[in-house]
Amino acid sequence: MATKEEIDAARRHIERLREEHANDLIALVRLVDDGALKGEAGDRLTADLRAWDRAFKDLFTRALSLLDSLQPSDPATGAPT
Repeated sequence: MATKEEIDAARRHIERLREEHANDLIALVRLVDDGALKGEAGDRLTADLRAWDRAFKDLFTRALSLLDSLQPSDPATGAPT
């Protein structure tokens, strides 16, 4: 079992990855919206990026929910607290 500190560290890591993902995606969408790729290909890429964003947001939400469901263990004994 994971300790409270390990669970908290995992939460911080997931939250950091979620923020990085959001920032990266915003940058990509802005590039496409500003005309970096025009026409049907740009439209498809924008749709793909939005689908990718929804999928990753769901993944991060599920990962954080899983952490919420964990019972931390006592670091000294390894038994759940």
